[in-house]
Amino acid sequence: MKIKVEVTADEMAEMGADTVAELEEALRHQLDNCTDDEGEAGVDWLVSYDIEIVQVEA
Repeated sequence: MKIKVEVTADEMAEMGADTVAELEEALRHQLDNCTDDEGEAGVDWLVSYDIEIVQVEA
């Protein structure tokens, strides 16, 4: 699965990320470690994925 994210510099700043790499690391952490109502983490059920983050102009 491929996840593509288009983000502006302002959006990254709102999320506390200074770089695309930092935002990618935060997204991977969220996808892999956040749990659902039954307590399963994303890493437990999510298929292999690749994240592509592209910074765009506002």
